[in-house]
Amino acid sequence: MNGPPSVLQTPGFAHYALAWSPFHTTRIALASAANFGLVGNGRLHLVSLVPGPTGPPVLKLDKHYESQDGLYDVAWSEIHENQLVTASGDGSIRLWDVMLNDLPIRAWQEHTREVFSVDWSNIKKDTFASSSWDGTVKLWTPDRPRSITTLQAHQSCVYQALFSPHQPDLLATCSTDGTVKIFDLRSPAYVPPGPGTNNFTTPISAAALTIPASPGEVLTIDWNKYRPFLLASGGVDKVVNIWDCRMVKPGELNQVGGARETQLFGHEYAVRKVQWSPHRAEVLATASYDMTCRVWNTAPGPGRAQLMYIHDPHTEFVVGCGWSLYEEERLAQPRSMEDEWTELDSADIFFSSLETLFDYQPISLASAGKVFTHELKVQLSDSCATPTYLKVTLRTPDTLAANWSLHASDIWASSQYLADHFDQLRLDTFEATDGKVRVLELGAAAGLPGIMIAKAYNNVSVVVSDYPDKLLIETLAENVARNGVSGSCQAAPYAWGTEASSILGNGDGFDVVIAADTLWNPSLHPLLLTSLRLTLKKSSSARIHLVAGLHTGRYTIQSFLSAVQEAGFVVESAIEKEVKGLQEKPWDVAGDEDDRERRRWVVWIVLKWKSASFKVLL
Repeated sequence: MNGPPSVLQTPGFAHYALAWSPFHTTRIALASAANFGLVGNGRLHLVSLVPGPTGPPVLKLDKHYESQDGLYDVAWSEIHENQLVTASGDGSIRLWDVMLNDLPIRAWQEHTREVFSVDWSNIKKDTFASSSWDGTVKLWTPDRPRSITTLQAHQSCVYQALFSPHQPDLLATCSTDGTVKIFDLRSPAYVPPGPGTNNFTTPISAAALTIPASPGEVLTIDWNKYRPFLLASGGVDKVVNIWDCRMVKPGELNQVGGARETQLFGHEYAVRKVQWSPHRAEVLATASYDMTCRVWNTAPGPGRAQLMYIHDPHTEFVVGCGWSLYEEERLAQPRSMEDEWTELDSADIFFSSLETLFDYQPISLASAGKVFTHELKVQLSDSCATPTYLKVTLRTPDTLAANWSLHASDIWASSQYLADHFDQLRLDTFEATDGKVRVLELGAAAGLPGIMIAKAYNNVSVVVSDYPDKLLIETLAENVARNGVSGSCQAAPYAWGTEASSILGNGDGFDVVIAADTLWNPSLHPLLLTSLRLTLKKSSSARIHLVAGLHTGRYTIQSFLSAVQEAGFVVESAIEKEVKGLQEKPWDVAGDEDDRERRRWVVWIVLKWKSASFKVLL
């Protein structure tokens, strides 16, 4: 961390936007334009953060895509890890798949001027928004050839439109007219009656709240990730404003207000980008045309400075900023006197636990190549090999670039939950074949639950399996050996939907099949169900246990449950469980889509054979 920062050069193309993948902690997308977007074509760059030889990670350009006009923004899909959308100067929106080369997989052309922002909802994961210099905001889904909603949000350029991370139907916008607006998407669009009104002079959608934010253009906004009605804004007046918008009331339109909570002064030119930290409620990053990026503490205590960090890129053209867990860790490192910190107790700000401060449970717990240690400090039953506590140390696997879509480079909260509650599998109730209860883990990645079970019980035979990727399977096998369970646990390659003799061995199936966070991709549900049919023992006692984090999306999980019966299974139970705590509740299709709940809860699904005679078509 003491070495110089990694620099990636893209000659001839200036970067307008940066987006970190919501699925991979090391994958970045850059929206770029020739001649600073004034004239010429654009490029979408895909970049990886790879381990450096001696110091911090370095940036590696994986590939790029050409576009006919400059690209001004980029947003990753929240439902498909390999897809992302871009906003273009020719008024088009394009959907790309990073596993394909050269051409987008879909393009839309409805805006009549430059598209300046795109944002993918992380609650309604099949929906994204675009904003344009034509004054409109449009909502889209990837599977439809036309937009699903158009808002005449402003009568001039809309620089940004952002979904609330807390309320699925709230959308904020900012404009060259100096206002920030919040729209309630449940309110019907309308045209006020009267002579001389038309869609060009009268908004066809009324905002729930309009904030007179600045006497000049407002270039950027962002929702706070922890306080539901808190917005930051910045623009040509060089000031960053923090707005409390709790006066928004569902169903009420045309309110004017917004309480200014804080103003941040210091930038010497227009503020081009503001972005709240995803890790701390009070930390905000800003980027300006004064060639600096700044990190602020927006809720300082007595004697504590507001400005926490300044980065001066000198000749770089600063147009954006983006947060990652790496950046948060970097800010937390001890600093020497030569660093550009103000006087600030960094340990007080950065070293306290997120879980303690915010009751925040992340959905993934490690990234590629990292060593992860998990301890289970509970009293186990007498049938367990270790009656006090268990400790498992794993290396999180990486995969070949072609297999990034596997999500194998993370240890998920649902996997940890399954490992912590393997007693609910009731392995001691099975009549063991040849003295061993056979357990299969599908989509094992690092193998946390399967290895924990092999370490806990003397009477089990465990197979931890995942896609036949060389790097993935090698790391999985190393994890088995590292934890001393090679005698009762085997790592095996297996592609879902294929013939399963390689993992079945001489047995007729597994007594228990487990899987954690394997339901996120609906297109893989048929292959997963085929694998479950091929591997589960034809027995009335055989069970399948699937644990899915609610970040997967309720509609995705419900899609899987709807297909279960046709595959020959029935749902014995589907219970929502709090990741930290003892709360439980039955599966609710509608449910509360609050982002914080989706991060703290999982769904534990138990399946069994539907037919007592086990005449199941395989």
